[in-house]
Amino acid sequence: MNNWRRVIPVCRKEFLHIVRDSRSLAVVVLAPVVMLVLYGYAVTFDIRRIDLGVVDRDNSSASRTLIRRFAGSGYFDVFGGDNSIEKNIEALRVNRVRLVMVIPPGFAKGLSRNRDARVQVLADGSDANTASVALGYAGAIVAEFSRRVSLAAANARGFDTRNIPRVEAVPRIWYNPDLASTNFIVPGLIAIIMMLIAALLTSLTVVREKERGTFEQLIATPIKPLELMIGKIIPYIVIGMADVAIIVAVGILWFRVPFRGDVLTLFVFALLFIFCALGLGLFISSIAQSQQTAVIGTLLVTMLPSVLLSGFVFPIDSMPWVVRLCTYVVPARYFLTVLRSVFLKAGVSIMTLHQEFLFLLFFGMLFLAISARKFKKTLG
Repeated sequence: MNNWRRVIPVCRKEFLHIVRDSRSLAVVVLAPVVMLVLYGYAVTFDIRRIDLGVVDRDNSSASRTLIRRFAGSGYFDVFGGDNSIEKNIEALRVNRVRLVMVIPPGFAKGLSRNRDARVQVLADGSDANTASVALGYAGAIVAEFSRRVSLAAANARGFDTRNIPRVEAVPRIWYNPDLASTNFIVPGLIAIIMMLIAALLTSLTVVREKERGTFEQLIATPIKPLELMIGKIIPYIVIGMADVAIIVAVGILWFRVPFRGDVLTLFVFALLFIFCALGLGLFISSIAQSQQTAVIGTLLVTMLPSVLLSGFVFPIDSMPWVVRLCTYVVPARYFLTVLRSVFLKAGVSIMTLHQEFLFLLFFGMLFLAISARKFKKTLG
């Protein structure tokens, strides 16, 4: 049995170090808030005000009506350049516009003679996501314009358009009815930021002892490796939980993200996640030879995997199966699922998220055990 009373002096030592280094403490408390506010506004999946170039070779009432549909949709800014195809293609090449719509001559005449009329849309595929969204917007606007033309033609022929059958999809969106990307992004940012901050908190602890020459004193004490790791991790758990409370409050009060879940469930999972991230930071600290190496290592094993492999930006289900296997060892994946569920879905509890609970607990214990084992080898 480990003598847990030896853990208390280590905790006290770490608390004193944190309190006396007021500048670092301020950075630890304020950095998550600054990062959340900055990235909360910068990272968005809502694409609006797309620059659109127009080549109207028909110059008719119908073509001008279609252009007004695009301009009044709220999604496009019509580029007021030359009406030549060459000028608009050049604007597309130099990124002045993202889409070019070409209305051919005879557009209105074809409609009046009951013939299909085509409109060409040129998209800048160098930004595939924006091009895909822009083409979707353009397709919807043209489809609505086509529907109005069809109804007008039917009315002109004496048909009662009210009796024309049609199939209409009636969507009903739960949990995020407005499809606001802020409600999706901000909870994800909390997981990413806390993964980085929590791991950085402890990634410097052991290596700092080595650089300051106090590592030999730790070796000479009777404290055991696991006791040392627990003693070092407890103060940072307190700081990490305070950070979580602050940035969750910022997400709710500043960004107006709804919180429909249970507060206790949120903080239980936050405790597990911070424990996991701190354990990972301790492992990095136990193998790093300098603080610079520890910081770089922490950024590499926390920030990149958390952003790319957690489902924060890219859906995990769309990844190749080999990459999907790699996502299982990324703790942010599980906490991100918890945050989005607790924020947006009522009635979510620990039992509902038992799989995420077990994974986070397992990784936290694993990282702590590996750190203690590595430290023990150093003692030997």
